[in-house]
Amino acid sequence: MKKYFTIAFVDYAGERALKTAVQSLFAGGLIGAGLFDLDWTAIGSLAGGIAVASVLTSFLFYKGDGSDNPDDTSTGARHAA
Repeated sequence: MKKYFTIAFVDYAGERALKTAVQSLFAGGLIGAGLFDLDWTAIGSLAGGIAVASVLTSFLFYKGDGSDNPDDTSTGARHAA
């Protein structure tokens, strides 16, 4: 439980949620006809809900050992030849 109260987890979950929200906004914009004809409130609401789901998913899959951080360029046991 302690691993969720770290800067590493906030960075991991926050970055994941932000990327997911942006992807959702982009996808929501593609389904509409024109830029000004879209219901941006509904698209934003959907993107927010999906971002919350992403954070909840982060709680489920975060290991806390650095192995789930794609930006980690250190050479650990899983990268050893």
